[in-house]
Amino acid sequence: MSWQLEDYRLVTASAYPGMMAPLTDHPSCVCVLSGDSGGGSVAAPTLSLEELDGVRRRWRFGDVARLADFVPKVLAGSAPDDRPMLLVPPRSSAAWQAAALAWPGRVQVVGTDRPRVRAIAEDKVYVREQLERLGVPVPQAVVVAADQIDFREHARLLDLPFVLQAPEGAGGQGTYLIHAKEDLYEAITRHPHVERWLASRYCGDITINVAGVVHRDGVQLFPASVQSSGIASVGSGFGAYCGSDFGAATTIAAAVLQQAHHHAGQIGQWLREEGHLGLFGADIAVSGDHLAFLEVNPRIQGSSWLLSRAQRELRRKPCLEQHVQALLGQPLADPGPEPVAVGGSHLLVRWTGPQGIVRSVATQSVAADVAITAAPRLGTVLMPGAIVARLESPHSLAAPDGRSLLPETESRLRSFLASVELAGSAGGQDN
Repeated sequence: MSWQLEDYRLVTASAYPGMMAPLTDHPSCVCVLSGDSGGGSVAAPTLSLEELDGVRRRWRFGDVARLADFVPKVLAGSAPDDRPMLLVPPRSSAAWQAAALAWPGRVQVVGTDRPRVRAIAEDKVYVREQLERLGVPVPQAVVVAADQIDFREHARLLDLPFVLQAPEGAGGQGTYLIHAKEDLYEAITRHPHVERWLASRYCGDITINVAGVVHRDGVQLFPASVQSSGIASVGSGFGAYCGSDFGAATTIAAAVLQQAHHHAGQIGQWLREEGHLGLFGADIAVSGDHLAFLEVNPRIQGSSWLLSRAQRELRRKPCLEQHVQALLGQPLADPGPEPVAVGGSHLLVRWTGPQGIVRSVATQSVAADVAITAAPRLGTVLMPGAIVARLESPHSLAAPDGRSLLPETESRLRSFLASVELAGSAGGQDN
């Protein structure tokens, strides 16, 4: 089997096209499937749920599989090509395996969908237990049934504030910072079907992410990034991921980063033993010289495209290309030197206003060094919680801790949001 992407036709699938760059602008890419439309420099034919439904909303994992039925038509209109096809979703699943069965020619879904790897992706309680077994530092925590949560007892054991999480939540959804009894009851009320909760000690304002690629014979680690989360002005609640900043990681003590990479290497080896191949990432809370591993993502991450772009600019192989090659069975010939810092940051801006039809939106960069990409198309129904834009910059957009925007970013964001005009869905009122 070849490990060279040029020997295949690539079909990517993701929440938005840019999430899969540079695969989406690779010469072998023949089709791009996404939830949101708008792909920047994407040259391959694109199919989006936004165009199909006329709606932009917060897409869930697996939604984009609905577009699989349209791929044969796209391929029929392209030049004859007998190369086998690779479908690259953020994470493999039975839905994606089934979606590709009807495509012509030889098709392979790139990814692993083994039950033990699925448990790592979907169960925070299981992950915490396994990390503790490996000797990786984790927050002090308790698992409790929904009908047995006791605010006073948890506050005594974990101090205030503490973090409450639904074990199956992703991207920060189902994560709450509990200051008072009212916060606890509000979280439980919002998720009546959650039967057990993970309550953890709050371990620091800064969260970093260390990513790597698991090959069949070893693990390659990458530079750390500071995660942006909980920034209200971009529509992000507590714990909700809204961006990454690779340059900000240089503010973290070298000894802390070294320790983070050491434990990330342990996690990568564990994932390899569990049958995972390809990209993974670990989210880590940092407070001074102390760190605590929060969760593990055995998949492509929201920052993978940004890291890939930085690597390509430094003439290194982009991590997304390494991801595909690792899944095709390429061995790790040389793990390379210790991770070297890279730059670049991005922010996801979610819509917090009412639902309405987009009648006006700015599509130009708000500054020479800040690009706005993937704004919704005119005529699209914009739903609360949907990504309304992505901000990209070679410099930092958020404060070093990732919890607030820099003043100039805040000003530029306000200018962009002021450009968004909606025709109201109720009674024809304008937003």
